[in-house]
Amino acid sequence: MSKFCTNCGATLDDDAVFCPECGTRFDTVPEGVFGAAPETEPAPEFDFRPEPEEEIRPQPEAAKPQPETVRPEQVQYAAPPAPAPVPVPEAPAEPVKRSKEISTGGYFWLMLLFAVPVVGFIAMLIFACAVKNKNLRNFARAHIIWIIVLLILAILLYVVTKLALKAAGVVIDWESLLESIQNAVPFIN
Repeated sequence: MSKFCTNCGATLDDDAVFCPECGTRFDTVPEGVFGAAPETEPAPEFDFRPEPEEEIRPQPEAAKPQPETVRPEQVQYAAPPAPAPVPVPEAPAEPVKRSKEISTGGYFWLMLLFAVPVVGFIAMLIFACAVKNKNLRNFARAHIIWIIVLLILAILLYVVTKLALKAAGVVIDWESLLESIQNAVPFIN
């Protein structure tokens, strides 16, 4: 009759004291492991009172049978417990400061101001860099970007036109062109 381990369910030999799979020790020693089954003798009666002249010494413990060598695959390691997360106090949220809205009329007057040649460009730079209102600042920055884009396009158009006229062999006499414009428009002098 074969035995089974109570811990892991592995099949054991009849004379096994330890499970070969999980290493569980069995308290009851099967018959025939250490020879014939031990006979049980009645325990002798002891008087637990010490004699007056005798010194009380501790009794040595009975030797326990040592387990067989444990194989590495039988050892089960437990992961150390993870530290508990430390709660982080949340900082109080600062109120969001919103910029004042600009009306349609406000945008109209800003565009008119930015159209003035020198004063408008200076105002545009001041609004783009120093004003706290995000709406004004972004509007001025958008105007500066448009000016840069238009300047780049004008330079490209000039270069392409100059190259096209040179390739076509056309020479423009600028003095005669300006003189004919002045004659056509009498109030330019």
